[in-house]
Amino acid sequence: MASDEQPTIELRLDGAGEPATTTTTGYETAKRKRRSWIAWVVAGVVLVILIVGVVLVETVGRSAAVRIAQNEIASSLGLESSDGVAVDLGSGSLIVQALTGGLDVVTIDIDRFAVNGLESSVQVIATGVPVVTSQPIDTVSMDVAITGDEVSKLATTLSGTGLDSIELEGTAIRVSTVFELLFFEIPVALDLVPVAAGDSIAFEPESVILGEEQISVADLLDNPLVSGLAGGLLSSQEFCVASSLPTALTIDSVAVANDNLVIQLSADGIALDDAAWKQYGTCPTP
Repeated sequence: MASDEQPTIELRLDGAGEPATTTTTGYETAKRKRRSWIAWVVAGVVLVILIVGVVLVETVGRSAAVRIAQNEIASSLGLESSDGVAVDLGSGSLIVQALTGGLDVVTIDIDRFAVNGLESSVQVIATGVPVVTSQPIDTVSMDVAITGDEVSKLATTLSGTGLDSIELEGTAIRVSTVFELLFFEIPVALDLVPVAAGDSIAFEPESVILGEEQISVADLLDNPLVSGLAGGLLSSQEFCVASSLPTALTIDSVAVANDNLVIQLSADGIALDDAAWKQYGTCPTP
């Protein structure tokens, strides 16, 4: 005889009658880990892109800044081209320096630069160079080095008489000649010290070597016989450099060092776009 009982469904409860909590599967855990890993990869890629972008901006910006500086220097100093002009913008980040208002140190080397007909090499060091050209540069120092071979072209400037030789000797320029007195030939050498004289270089007699005897310039001039012979040797003239340099620059000192005649100039607190960088002085016509 068939039973009239209906099948029953048992609902199991845990604890205080709440349904059992379903636990996280291993698949879901792996999925979360994968999302975390992808996020780190994306962040790394973005960081690399940013770094590469900064490097590219720095490199391109530095190259452009160097070209601009080369062209400006060539224009300011009247060079035919920017070839032979090397510009060093320093090791610091240009971006950081630009954000702070300017470049810390700029060094410029010029292979060939003519100073009133004399070939020279030049080094310029500028500090506190602003990004805005209307703002003043903190300091500008410029060293013009003229070799002994080029100095020898100053024969007519160094003396009012013919010279047999001109050479750099220690801290002076030694010029020499031979005077004929009756039947005698008297070798005379004169040490000249270069000094700054406004926009020119003057050569002041320091000592005289007459034969084998060294005497002072004052004693030489007091001797009527000798002064009559050597007067032309002592009549030094000034060598003008104004026509070769911007009026923004001032001659601070002149010296003989390392077998070169070195002219030291400076310009402080003058803006990059100041007209003085484009203007030149004049020199007397020979």
